[in-house]
Amino acid sequence: MNSSFFLVKWLFQAMDWVYRQMCSLFTPGGWVVVLTIFLFTLAIKLLTIFSDIKSRKSGIQMQAIQPELDKLKKKYGNDQQKLYTEQRKLMKERGVSQLGGCLPMLIMMPLLFMFFAAFRAWSNQQALNLMLQINAGKGPETFAASRFLWITNIWRPDNLNSPSFNLLGLLSCGGSVQGGGTLMSGQEFWNTFAVGNNIKDFIFFSKNEAELSQLLYELHFFTKTIAEDGTVQYVLASDGGAAFIEAYKSFVSPITSNTGLIGGVYEHMSNGFAILPIVAGVTTFLSSWIMQRQQQKAMPKPASDDKNDPAAQSQSMNKMMIFLMPLMSVFFCYQYDSTFAFYWIFSNVISLAITLILNATVFKKMQQGTVEVIKK
Repeated sequence: MNSSFFLVKWLFQAMDWVYRQMCSLFTPGGWVVVLTIFLFTLAIKLLTIFSDIKSRKSGIQMQAIQPELDKLKKKYGNDQQKLYTEQRKLMKERGVSQLGGCLPMLIMMPLLFMFFAAFRAWSNQQALNLMLQINAGKGPETFAASRFLWITNIWRPDNLNSPSFNLLGLLSCGGSVQGGGTLMSGQEFWNTFAVGNNIKDFIFFSKNEAELSQLLYELHFFTKTIAEDGTVQYVLASDGGAAFIEAYKSFVSPITSNTGLIGGVYEHMSNGFAILPIVAGVTTFLSSWIMQRQQQKAMPKPASDDKNDPAAQSQSMNKMMIFLMPLMSVFFCYQYDSTFAFYWIFSNVISLAITLILNATVFKKMQQGTVEVIKK
């Protein structure tokens, strides 16, 4: 995490700082995590609202130059290359973006992966913190504070997987898919923190290095070596995690054996009911569909099936994204932490609200002919 892209690192640290401040003011619980996510999602949406407005105005401008585009089609109808060149020239002169209607999607994708990485770092920090709390005899209290509604552990995925059954892993013919059960298994912990010995790259580890190193040494995650200068160094165990996985099972037993915390037999319990992934997919589709529906009213209809037609290109891309994004959101929200799923749902709902507001203002002005077309 120390070596992550600086924006991801800042985002993670900012969310974690706000979360810890809120925990000092309120009783810690999953709802504090959800509130933190909502506040950050709202802030990001307010920062990107201007690009959203610009995208919609681009559609309005496209409609305004439609008569001139039609003239070009009549003039160069037999020369598609020339028609395409002149159309692009006209759109450039009038300040109309050919992909303006897709701008929100183009911005949303980098944000998606940036938040995804930040939430993974945040949940991994909580996994390390839980280890320290269990060692201090406070594991059950810490784990109980991670519950939210039907989700036993908000730092884990809301899905139907259990430690003994992984639906996505089964569908992928035994492929490695994370996210089974309410708690990291020993194997998942090893895969997360041991690959490339990257546990030392986590910010939380560097802040608690002495305590975590000793604990993980006792659990056979590390072995000790003595450097030439006499200092003790902790080195990743060379047995592929076999000894650690066995020790981990006993170490987390205060949680996994507590049916009051887990709600049943740990080996057969899922962390939720896959509600968040479904809601994420539905809200993604609704947000994209309503946005595209309004854009189609402002965007010119393709005059032909020519793939070089700017309007045809824009509409084709929009149609592809309206189905692709919901599928992606369901996949990511099923496989990864509930925190990311909450961010994605909040993002969709806020986007939907912004779209409806802009439809009642910007597009209403367009229909009344009061929106000015920007010219260079």
